[in-house]
Amino acid sequence: MFGLIIAVAIAAPASAGAKGQKRARAGGTHSMTGCLQKGTEGNTYTLTSVEGTGPKTVELVQMASGVNLAPHVGHKVTITGTAVNTKTAAKAEGATGKKEERGEHHMKVDAVKMVSTTCP
Repeated sequence: MFGLIIAVAIAAPASAGAKGQKRARAGGTHSMTGCLQKGTEGNTYTLTSVEGTGPKTVELVQMASGVNLAPHVGHKVTITGTAVNTKTAAKAEGATGKKEERGEHHMKVDAVKMVSTTCP
């Protein structure tokens, strides 16, 4: 009986921690690999031909301090960052309303890693 109590006591915090990690990942940092292009609005970039499932184009509307995407235009890169809501994206792009940003995936870039100097 004592062994059962100890097993339950050890398992409970472990499963609570696992649930917490899932929630953190869902709204947290993620990475995407694709071809970096200059965006259509000032100070924005676009990641095209994004690999994997999900959006094939991502608008990069904010960059963390120290992140410089300009030297990587035309390169295949992996960006790491967080999703940005439509209101924030519209403001960053100087758009008049969030309506035109709906249905698009926007990100704030925290880090960039060059994969290749050429894009497919």
